[in-house]
Amino acid sequence: MDFTVFSAKEFSAKLKVTIQETGKLGFTKDTADYLKLESKKYAKFAKDNEKGDLYLIILDKGNSDAFEIKGVSGYYSVQTARLFDKLGMDYKNMVYMFDLVRQDSLDANLQGEVYLMKERHHKRKEKEKGKENEEVEG
Repeated sequence: MDFTVFSAKEFSAKLKVTIQETGKLGFTKDTADYLKLESKKYAKFAKDNEKGDLYLIILDKGNSDAFEIKGVSGYYSVQTARLFDKLGMDYKNMVYMFDLVRQDSLDANLQGEVYLMKERHHKRKEKEKGKENEEVEG
């Protein structure tokens, strides 16, 4: 018999990113730690034109297609407002959260560490508007 044993460590991290009201893509602390963002990293994005799925690609080295992941006081984000504008995402009025699911079978093709971005969204509450900026600045 041939068995594959699955480790809880591999599945325990809840990898999430959220589009802020400013259009930046912010990483949760758990996600930043898991992706080792404390060292300089870059991000690219890809869209599956058939399924419409969005992918995040983490890179160790930047190139002309990559966004720099910037960190301030342990908080990491990517300047993605124009990208999400192009994709028609109304991040000023909607909260977009993505669960990241590792897609290592796509690493070679997309030339990085690939994650499927499983979207969840809801209308932004009035009290949520501007809250993210206060947290980053405060």
